[in-house]
Amino acid sequence: MSNRRDPELLEPSEKARRGVRVTGLQAGVVMAIAAVAAGAFFMVRPPEAYGICMSCHGRDLVNWLTNNLLGTELTVARVSLLFPLLTTAGVVIGAAVTAVVSGEFRWRMPDKPLKSFLLGVLVMNLALLAAGCSIRLLLRASAGDPLGLAGFGAMVVGVILATLWLRWRALR
Repeated sequence: MSNRRDPELLEPSEKARRGVRVTGLQAGVVMAIAAVAAGAFFMVRPPEAYGICMSCHGRDLVNWLTNNLLGTELTVARVSLLFPLLTTAGVVIGAAVTAVVSGEFRWRMPDKPLKSFLLGVLVMNLALLAAGCSIRLLLRASAGDPLGLAGFGAMVVGVILATLWLRWRALR
């Protein structure tokens, strides 16, 4: 009897581990280079620090679709006037494909779906009020922008408070 297991009997995640392994860092570097190359090729000139903002790109995608389907005039960033930014859709599709390929995809229903939905809406709207996602805030703060500095400081305080609350909740 052989110590090697039949490849057909392996779990999906075990099959994925035996194939080509790509770390998150490697994938991120490749995707960043591809994004810069695509931006240069298509001569995309978005506003500063707007390259990967999930909240702003999600808003622009919804607003662009609404404008083009319903004839409204909702605000979109200059870069989204002709064609929508598909960053948010790409991240969701990429995460789903990666989860399926690695055998880690599972449907889960939250315990309180309405609460989860409302918290998600709140996070996205607060991100828009703070002028974007954490990466954009950090980039703006590093440039000395007062809104970026205030937003980044508020984000740090929020993370600390949320961590303390989660720790308190776990220990009670």
